[in-house]
Amino acid sequence: PFIFSKNDVDNFINIISKRIRKNEKYFLDDLAVYTALLLMARCGLRISEPLHLLNKNFDPLNSTIYIKNTKFSKDRLIPVPRKVSHEIKNYLKVKDSIIKENKTPYLLCGQVQKKLSKNKIYPAFNSAIKEIGIKQPKTIINNIIFGRPTSHCLRHSFAVNTLKHIRDNGKQPQKYLHILAAYMGHVKYANTTKYLTVIDSEQRNELYNFHLSNLRII
Repeated sequence: PFIFSKNDVDNFINIISKRIRKNEKYFLDDLAVYTALLLMARCGLRISEPLHLLNKNFDPLNSTIYIKNTKFSKDRLIPVPRKVSHEIKNYLKVKDSIIKENKTPYLLCGQVQKKLSKNKIYPAFNSAIKEIGIKQPKTIINNIIFGRPTSHCLRHSFAVNTLKHIRDNGKQPQKYLHILAAYMGHVKYANTTKYLTVIDSEQRNELYNFHLSNLRII
C-alpha cells in the first residue's frame, strides 16, 4: 500500500479542515466528513467504522469510542488522542446548535440527519491528496510496488507511523505489536506483523522520485 508520512498526514488533515465551507447549507456535512477522516488518519479506523458510530459510542469524559460489530464481527473499545476527542466534541456542539431535534442515532451526520455516506468521504479524500501533490498511480519498479493512494491507506499509514514512532524512541516495535493489533481490531496477528516489513515511507518516496528524475534526464 501507499504509506503517507507523518507530514503527509498532517498536511492532509490541514487541507480537509480548510475546506470546511462556512455556508450553513454545507457546514455540518463538511465538518462531519472532516471528523470521519480525522478518525481514520489519527486512529487507524476503517472507512466504515466512523460512519457507523452511534452517539452512545463516544465517551467524552474518558475520550474513548466503542466500535461495535465491525469487520469480522469484532468489537473494541479504544482511546482516542486528546486533540481528536476535542474535535469530536466540537462537532457535537455544532450539530446540537444546528439540529434542534436530533432524530438520528448516528454520531456523524449531515444537515438532513442521515448517516454519513462513503460517497462524501471519497471525493474529499481524492481532492485533498491531489492538492498535496501525491496523486500517484500504481507503479511497479523492479520488485517494489508503489500503490495508488486510497482512503484505506490512512489506516495502513497509521500503523506504520505508529511503529516508526516507537522505533524512533529507542524501543522495539515487535514488543508493541499485540497492543497495536488490539487497537486496530485485527483478528489475525499476521495482519499486524506485516507492517514491520512495509518499506519506510521516506525510502519509498525517495526511490520513486529518483526513478522519475532519471526518466526526465533520459
